[in-house]
Amino acid sequence: MKIFNRPASVLALSMVLAALLFLARSRADAGALPSAPTIAPITTAPQGSAVPPVTANPAASPSVAATAAARPAVAQKSAPVATSAEGLDWLQLDSEALGYFRTYLRFDTSNPPGKTAAAIDYLRHILQREGIPSEVFSSDPAKPNLVARLPGSSNLKPLLLMSHVDVVPAVASDWSHPPFRADVAHGYVWGRGALDDKSDGIMALMTLIALHRRHVPLVRGVEMMVNSDEESGGDMGAQWMVSTHWEALDPAFAFNEGGTGTPNWMGASGTIFRIAVAEKRVMWLKLIAHGRAGHGSEPTDQNPNLILIRALYRVLAEQPPMRLTRIFRETAQAMAPRMSDPMSFEFSHLDYPLMLELAGHGPLSDEAVQAVLRDTIVPTMLDAGIKVNVIPSIAEATLDCRLLPGTDPSKFLDHINTLIDDPRVVVEFLQMPDRSRYLSPRRGPAWEAIKQVVHQDFPDAVAVPALQASATDSRFLRDRRVPAYGLIPVVLEGPEESRIHGVDERISLQNFFRGLRVTYDLTTRLCARKP
Repeated sequence: MKIFNRPASVLALSMVLAALLFLARSRADAGALPSAPTIAPITTAPQGSAVPPVTANPAASPSVAATAAARPAVAQKSAPVATSAEGLDWLQLDSEALGYFRTYLRFDTSNPPGKTAAAIDYLRHILQREGIPSEVFSSDPAKPNLVARLPGSSNLKPLLLMSHVDVVPAVASDWSHPPFRADVAHGYVWGRGALDDKSDGIMALMTLIALHRRHVPLVRGVEMMVNSDEESGGDMGAQWMVSTHWEALDPAFAFNEGGTGTPNWMGASGTIFRIAVAEKRVMWLKLIAHGRAGHGSEPTDQNPNLILIRALYRVLAEQPPMRLTRIFRETAQAMAPRMSDPMSFEFSHLDYPLMLELAGHGPLSDEAVQAVLRDTIVPTMLDAGIKVNVIPSIAEATLDCRLLPGTDPSKFLDHINTLIDDPRVVVEFLQMPDRSRYLSPRRGPAWEAIKQVVHQDFPDAVAVPALQASATDSRFLRDRRVPAYGLIPVVLEGPEESRIHGVDERISLQNFFRGLRVTYDLTTRLCARKP
C-alpha cells in the first residue's frame, strides 16, 4: 500500500493509534497483570555463628541452621554441565562467605579519601591461604588493585569477574545500623557496600575458591579483579589497570556490577534482569559565578549567589528531550511479550511518531526510566560564602550531567552556555565524557550464558539488554572492545535499589546466597570443561 510510504499518512495513522492507546490505557485495570514471586525476607537471625567478631554492640549472627533456612531454591538446581554445583557443600560455603563478607564490609573504604589497602590485603590473604595466585598493582599505595587467576587449559582468553572495593561515604547518624559494622538483622546484612559493590567481590572470591578446591577442569581461565577508586572515576583503579597493565588482564569478556532483577518492571510479568551493555557518559561540570563582595546588609544584583541561582534556574527549568536509543528500543522489544495490551503494542513500536511521547506519560514516566531516555542535568553541590553577613565574590555549583549514546559533548556544552547566557558565569570541566561507542554484543557465548543462567536460577525471569544511567568500570573494558556486562545477580524491589548510595544499604541473606550460586553457575557455564 503506497499510503504507508507517505510521512504525512504515517503521522496521521500514528496519531490515531496514539489516541486509541491512550483511551485503552485509561480504561485498563491496573491490577490485571500477574505478580511475580518475590523474595521473602528472613525474619530471624539467631546467635551462634563463628563469623569474625565486632568490637561493639554485635548484631546477631546467623547460625548454620539459619544459613540453611536462607539458602535459595536455586541451590537445589545445578547447571547441566560437569562443572555444576553438584558435590559442593553450599551450607559450608555460604557460612564461610558470610563471614568473609561481613569482615570485608567493616573496612571503611569510603571514597573520598578512598584508602583501600587494608581491605585489599584482607582479600589477598584469603587467596594466599587457598593457594590461588594473585598480584597487587598500585599507582598509589593507599589505593591498590588486586588481580587473582585460575588458568585454563586452552588458548582461550579468560573470563574477568570485576568489582570495586571503595564505597561512597555514609552519614552514620542517618542509618538504622552503623554503616561499617555489618550487622545481620531481619534477614539482611546492613552496611555501606552491601550492594555497591562488596557483595560482588565476595561472590567472585567464593567462585574462585570453589573452583580451586574442587579442581574443576577449566578450558577458559577465570580472573578476579578488585579495583580501588571506582567511586571517583577510576583514575587509579580500572582505568589505570587497563592503560598500564593490560597484559595482566586481556580478557575475552567481563562481568561487573550493573543491572539487577526487578519484579514486574514497568508492568511486565515476571522478573526482568536489565543487563547493562552500555552506559551513559559522565560529564561533570562546575559553574563559577563571579560577583562583587560586600556587606550582607546591602542587597545588590552583583551578588554571585543571585547570579548563580538565576543561571541554574535557566539551565534546570526543563530537562533535555526524550530520545529513543538503539539499546532502549531493544529493551522495550524484549519486554513487550511479557506485557498486556496496550503497553505491549507501545513497547513494540516506540519508534512510531508520537509513541515515545505517549509512553513517556505512562509506563515510561518513572524517574529511573526517564534517566535512560534523555540526557540529564543534576545539581549536586553548592558552595559560597564565608560568613552570614558577608556577600562573597564567587559562588560555585557542580552539575552531574549524563549523556546518552550519540550525544555530542561539545554541542551539549554549547547548549548549557546558551541557557546560562551570562558572561559572569564560567563553566569548567571536572570530568570529560568518554567517546567510546562500543556496545557489548547481544549475541555470543557470554550473552547466551547470561540468558541461560538467569532463566535457570530465577523462576519466571528474563534477561534483557539495557542502558545503564550510572557509570561503572565496565566502560574502560569497552574502550578496548571487550564485551563487558553489568549484572548484580540479585532481585530487588524498587525501594531496595534506592538504598544504593543512599541510607541503610543492605542485602538480604537470600539474595547474597543466591548470588553466590549464580556467579558460580555463570562462570562454570563459560569456563569449565563440558562432560
